[in-house]
Amino acid sequence: MNRSEAIELYRMGQEATVEKLMEWGNRLKALEEENTKLKETIKKIANYKKRKPGKPNRKPWWRWGRKKGHEGASRPMPDHIDHTVEVRIKECPQCGGQISHCQEAQEHIQEDIVPSRVIVTLFRRHKYWCCRCKEVVTAPPAPDEVPCGYLGPNTLTQMALLKYHYGLPGNKIVELFKEFCGLKVSEGAVFQALQRMAYWLQVEKGAILKAIRQSAYNHMDETGAKINGVNHWLWAAVNPRWAYYLTHRSRSAKVAHEILGNSYTGGLVTDFYSAYNRLGSGKRQKCSVHLRREMRSLKARDSPADYLVPYKKLKRLLDDGQRLHGRRHLLKPLPYRRRVAKLKERLFDFAADVYSNKHWQRLSKRLLKHHKDIFTYLDVPGMPSDNNLAERMIRRHVILRNRSYQHRTPNGAYAYDGLTSILHSLQLQGRNTLPEIRRAYIHHRQEHSGRVLF
Repeated sequence: MNRSEAIELYRMGQEATVEKLMEWGNRLKALEEENTKLKETIKKIANYKKRKPGKPNRKPWWRWGRKKGHEGASRPMPDHIDHTVEVRIKECPQCGGQISHCQEAQEHIQEDIVPSRVIVTLFRRHKYWCCRCKEVVTAPPAPDEVPCGYLGPNTLTQMALLKYHYGLPGNKIVELFKEFCGLKVSEGAVFQALQRMAYWLQVEKGAILKAIRQSAYNHMDETGAKINGVNHWLWAAVNPRWAYYLTHRSRSAKVAHEILGNSYTGGLVTDFYSAYNRLGSGKRQKCSVHLRREMRSLKARDSPADYLVPYKKLKRLLDDGQRLHGRRHLLKPLPYRRRVAKLKERLFDFAADVYSNKHWQRLSKRLLKHHKDIFTYLDVPGMPSDNNLAERMIRRHVILRNRSYQHRTPNGAYAYDGLTSILHSLQLQGRNTLPEIRRAYIHHRQEHSGRVLF
């Protein structure tokens, strides 16, 4: 506005001048708000750091692999030969002329898979009259017989492995059996057979649960699951030798109490989910990887100066804990305990400090609540500082969940929990799953008492 426009506005009178000034004031306020938002956007763009690209592979593709002139390597020779094929000729294959006696032979070893086929077995169990019992008695089941079952133990164990380890859906299992060995079975029969297996192997699942409750420490985690479209939760309690899974409608602490029991005294490695805070009476370790991951994500999203200073301080604290853990065998007990106590004191002081950044206000409250559970792995030998084992074990279920519509019935979820618990426990112990599950299923299916696997 110039001088002449201002004089003209003054001559219009008081009411017109006030209205014009109020209009300009509202417009100025809107422009100031818009300017503030633009400044914040520019600041975020300036603080945003693009991910540094990794070093490119400078070797061209024709130079990849081992160097020229290296010592040759091939498939190792098999330890046995099943049969030998002698290939002879009576005339020259090129001109048809006469040939002499064999001078030498060129040997070639080949490994192949024998095409499988369905073997149908008739079990005829004879009946006899017992003179002492005065009744008809029947011979017991044969060693490989599944009583009242139309599918043999080899088929059933392979179904369980294909479904719950390799993640094949029911229709693919049906096609696989039909194409490779000519076995015709319906998709419904596959799932009913797996549910029966889980029922007869529930004794082994109970043994896993008992071992979990008696372990020195356990990892726990949970992930989403669905039964006929209804949200449920798959709970996992694992350690280096055992794995136990339970699908439940609730995500509250009562499910964790149901798994571990009220008398659990072992250690517990978990994330910061509040349901794990009152479990058992043993030592607790909160996952440092979860804490570091959240710190990095907040740094990438919002990293002003008041965030970076506490970030570097806490990162240094966690790194010092890892270095001290690595030097544990080099230090005497008393100096080691002193350093652990000093580290815990530094963590408490960090958590009790006052921060202006909203993220550190939230994280400091969490650290103050769990400051005794961050460096537990320094006090308990063998206890890890992270919950990676539970994350890796539960990732298998996430992959299976993403490949299917999950469970249609509670019976399917029960079969899934039982058979995956047995499969993963055997794999953690380095045992061959097929023969072990086959042996256990025949044992329990023939109604013999006692556990077989664990």
